[in-house]
Amino acid sequence: MNHDTRRLPAPGGQVGPLWVVTRGSGPPLVLLHGNGEDHHVFDRMVPALGAGRTLVGIDSRAHGRSPRGDGPLRIATMADDVALVLDLLGLPSVDVLGFSDGGNIGLELAVRHPGRIRRLVVVGANLFPAGMNRSMRAVGRVGHALLSVLAPVVPRLRVPAERFALMVHDPCLDPADLARVDVPTLVVTGERDVVRPEHTRLIVGSIPGARSAVVAGVGHMVPVQAPDRLSALVTAFLADGPPDEPSGGTAGATRANP
Repeated sequence: MNHDTRRLPAPGGQVGPLWVVTRGSGPPLVLLHGNGEDHHVFDRMVPALGAGRTLVGIDSRAHGRSPRGDGPLRIATMADDVALVLDLLGLPSVDVLGFSDGGNIGLELAVRHPGRIRRLVVVGANLFPAGMNRSMRAVGRVGHALLSVLAPVVPRLRVPAERFALMVHDPCLDPADLARVDVPTLVVTGERDVVRPEHTRLIVGSIPGARSAVVAGVGHMVPVQAPDRLSALVTAFLADGPPDEPSGGTAGATRANP
């Protein structure tokens, strides 16, 4: 497989609509962060993940150093942004690690742009807002309601209000759509994640051959709370033979302990 990374900005730069940072050399691994964050959420994982790989950190629109852009702020739109950036970088197929909304973006990318992902790891992902637990949904509703009132009179709150809107209205993935995801996929959650366990099982069961892993003793912020254990899971999964090799025929489940 050709891993020509000569177009990658080093260490960082604007690529089309988004800010992109890179580090290392070798097969590319795209890192997609969560709501209200930027690529730095993966900082503690960089030393382990970057061995023999080019890490490509992307700030989603209206996050980090990426501009807001035009059109709606939706998970599907963000996935289209990533596909465009990959085109501009000349990367036809990449491994993807997405955390939280970044995992949702990764799932949308796999559904909306078949063939762009080689292997996919999603951490703390959900298909729709009801996939989160009751407390997290309440936080989203209250934050959205408050910021929606303040944003018209405090312009700097408009983007945060849109981000909270994502928690209330997005993503909007139909589990049936995941049957079209034909790439090896690992679905990771924290033991005390805000994503409901039954919802994670729905994601795993909807993606043909998907594997699952639970990181013991942590909540939703797995890349920050357990960077070494998550890095080990990701590295092992990405190294598990080429994508066309069978992995046993059934979904597997593992548990990453302290």
